[in-house]
Formats: sequence, C-alpha cells, structure tokens
Amino acid sequence: MSRKNRAELRQSIIDASLELGAESGEEGLTMRGIASRLNVSATALYQHFDSKAAILREIRLYGTDLLSSDIMDPCAPIESPRERLRAMALRYIDFARRRPWLYTVLMQSERLDWTRMEPEEIERMLRPLTSLRSWLREGVEKGVWRDGIDPEVASFRLWAGLHGLCALLLNGRIDENHPAFPINNQAEFVEQFVDGIIGTLICGSAAPAARVEAAS
Repeated sequence: MSRKNRAELRQSIIDASLELGAESGEEGLTMRGIASRLNVSATALYQHFDSKAAILREIRLYGTDLLSSDIMDPCAPIESPRERLRAMALRYIDFARRRPWLYTVLMQSERLDWTRMEPEEIERMLRPLTSLRSWLREGVEKGVWRDGIDPEVASFRLWAGLHGLCALLLNGRIDENHPAFPINNQAEFVEQFVDGIIGTLICGSAAPAARVEAAS
C-alpha cells in the first residue's frame, strides 16, 4: 500500500470511528465495528492502530485540530480582542452542540499521558489554549481588560465557564421544561452567558454595553 493510501485509510478509520461513536457512544465503538463500517479486515485496522484506546487517542488529537481550524482560526482576524473572544466562545459552544460525542471525548475523558506524547503532538494539543492566552495578553496590552487580569488564570476560568455551560446543554439540564430553572430561549441564554463571562474581564463596563459601543 502506498503512503498516500495508508494515510487515506488512517483518516477513514478516524472518520468511521467518529460516526460510530456519535451513533452508539464509546461502548459501541469496537475494532470489529469500525472494520465492518469500512469494509476492510480487522488486520488492516491493526496495521494503523493497535487498540481502540489508540484510536480514541488519535480522535482527541484530531478533535483538537478541529478546535483550532473551526473555532480559533476563523476568529483570529477579528481586530477587537473583546469581540474576538466573544466570537470564539459562541463558536466553542456551537462546536460542542454539533459534535456532542467528540466534545465529550475531548473534554471529559481521562487526561492523556503527556510523558508519552511527541513534542509535535503536545503542540497540537496546546494550540487552542496558546491562541486564547495570546488573545488575552493582547487585551491586557491594549487596556481592554480590567486591571489585574492574569491571562494564564483567565484562560482557565473562561474555559471552565464555557465547558460547564456545554456540559449542561449536552445533558439536557438547560431546557424550557426544567422544574427549577426553565430556559425558554436557549440562544438568548447562551449569548447572555457569554457576555456575562466576558464582562468579568472588561475594564469599567458590562459586556453588552461595551459591544454596543464597539459597534457604533
């Protein structure tokens, strides 16, 4: 098999695994099922991945690349650090809702063993966080954020807030029929939530007001 064909089959294995995972969850993701989906032998699979765990590891690397290409990269050209951060947050939430199983694998699986990863793999895994921290530092340098903002800590707090919201959305806890906290308009709630998180960073104003000022 040529190098090109091997690369294509490897990507096909990842794509089939994503499909099966989305349909049946991790328990339904088996080497035999992947091989059947691709109409190849199990032997062909094992030439690329020695176990389901190896496939899940590759899925996490692939998913992290998508976080960069689908979320961070489209937002990078936005000039305002504040508006860039808001666009990123909304895209992040949309990503989780469109790809719930992949998001769960990325954010709710056991932490990867960094000591067994290649430097290039570590760089891939950290790329979205590196971009976020650089945007926060830019905001500090431009005086966008309030005094005392630490980009390292702020990046984690921002992710923790967004991840918490995504987890609640994916498990159905944010719903118009919730007995204690019914949410009739999810889209409006999500935007208000994002504005609230970013509002904790902004110097001297709430996020919605700042957005109106930036747009005028």
